[in-house]
Amino acid sequence: MNIFKFSEREIIDLTISVLAIAFIFTYPNFSMIVFIISLIAVGSGFIFHELMHRTVARRYGAWSEFRAWYEGLLLALILKIFLGATFIAPGAVYIYKDYLTTEENGKIALAGPITNVALAFIFLILTLGFKPNSLLWWMGKYGFYINLFLAGFNMLPIPPFDGEKVLRWNPIIWAVFGLPLIGYMIYMMFW
Repeated sequence: MNIFKFSEREIIDLTISVLAIAFIFTYPNFSMIVFIISLIAVGSGFIFHELMHRTVARRYGAWSEFRAWYEGLLLALILKIFLGATFIAPGAVYIYKDYLTTEENGKIALAGPITNVALAFIFLILTLGFKPNSLLWWMGKYGFYINLFLAGFNMLPIPPFDGEKVLRWNPIIWAVFGLPLIGYMIYMMFW
């Protein structure tokens, strides 16, 4: 399967998911500037995370495509609007192959959080390279925070999160990547 081929449904599902996520992260203080920052910082983290799962799965010969979970997006909107809570479950990459080894499944799972870590450091460069409180500085700061948070959240060692699959494959790799990311996530939740 071509790793760069997208079905029409996948493009629609990714587009709707990323727009919904950006809106949720900007509500209730919506402005076009904040929406664009959210779209780039959060949207890129979400899309590249999911596409990396998809790409690695395809490299292992599996069929894989992103599918939005519209009920989860609706629930996320309701939680944000009525309770002010941000919990997003936009969908997932669906993977099918007659047999995936535990190692293949672990590597597919790890690809998403590693992508978020790489993006976090790209966004960190923006904070270092631009004047504090400028638009690009804020985009960098927000992108750094949200991508490390997403990586930590996804490395939780409970199903259906990526961390559970990585831990089942290789506990040492999970500890090296997962523990610092989860620690960062917990720190940021209470900081």
